[in-house]
Amino acid sequence: MSILSVIIPTHNRARYAIPSIRSILDLSEEIQVVVCDSSPVDEISEAFKGLYLETRLKLVRSTEGISVVDNFNLGLQSADGDYLVFIGDDDFVSKEIIDVAHWAKSHDVDALKFNFPALYYWDDFKHSTRGDSYFGTLHLSPFTGNVVRHDVNASVYYALDNFGGGVFGMPRAYAGMISNTLAKRIVGKYGALFGGVSPDIYSSLLIATESTSCVLVDYPVIVPGASGQSTSGKSVTGGHYGALRDNAHIAPFKNLVWDARIPEFYSVPTVWSYSLLKAVERVQSQGGKSLNPNFGRLLLKCFVYFPGSYKHTLASLKAACAEFGVLKITAQLVFSVCSEFVWGLSRIINRVRARYVEKNVEVFDQLNTTLIGSEKLREVLDARGSRITFPESNL
Repeated sequence: MSILSVIIPTHNRARYAIPSIRSILDLSEEIQVVVCDSSPVDEISEAFKGLYLETRLKLVRSTEGISVVDNFNLGLQSADGDYLVFIGDDDFVSKEIIDVAHWAKSHDVDALKFNFPALYYWDDFKHSTRGDSYFGTLHLSPFTGNVVRHDVNASVYYALDNFGGGVFGMPRAYAGMISNTLAKRIVGKYGALFGGVSPDIYSSLLIATESTSCVLVDYPVIVPGASGQSTSGKSVTGGHYGALRDNAHIAPFKNLVWDARIPEFYSVPTVWSYSLLKAVERVQSQGGKSLNPNFGRLLLKCFVYFPGSYKHTLASLKAACAEFGVLKITAQLVFSVCSEFVWGLSRIINRVRARYVEKNVEVFDQLNTTLIGSEKLREVLDARGSRITFPESNL
């Protein structure tokens, strides 16, 4: 068994997946890469034919039409490592990921959350305001290299309060690391690690609920990528919003029963909130503690950011009021106005400060694939003598 399996679910994106797979295989003999490819045409296998045993590279052909959630669960079933990392096919990782897995195993840490001081942009990523200036670039922000205990309970309550806002501080399997033991325990208790219509946020709540030891690592261990065909790329071009049932991401979910309290249109907040809600319901069905999403915060997001879908949002507002009472939902909406404003303003201020005031974001260009980006990051980290400071004792 390998110490680490890096699982890459992919669909019709061989152009991104092949360099990313190569970049990870080059890092260490101790890494197993598992690729779950649901593309109708296999364009990945030929690039690696006869080069690796399954202990190093396992290429799994998913059933055509499989949902992204089922593809993630298939990846979990196919992985052999003691520790598991799920990434996108346009992401990459640094070689320190092996050190992290070994340290976690020796200290009985079952969940690891990472900060992302390094971000990579493919050569087809078009920024909403800066156009093609991000093409083939690696952006590196300051980091400490520290490893500290992470408060999972606080992260859960924050995500529930900012309902539809994302994973936030919750530990993750996607762009995070968990032990295989924890994953099996979750599957045994809840039936599956991934669920809802967004595997990332659904699994995060289950991990946060079941983890017994979680740490936060401030180092570029995982480098999220953004490409023209990724969620990030589609979001900035407006391609991540529309009719729910017509969306290619949702179509594979056969017989999907949507929750009336979630506005029925396709967007980042509605997909995330639906998936988090399904995880909440699953935890509570197994006798877990009561968790209360802030529906008012979600409804406010939908009214403000997606005015074209106000009819769907109004219908969900009525459903939420019918279940929780008009007074409660109205109070949530009122308080959410201030919270959403402060949250949005803080994001803008932090970005402006980092880029124009502190000017502490370094940009390296002419890096057209993740393989080249990975090599550049290694060069920079080695030149600086950067390393992770692992605690000698258990946190």
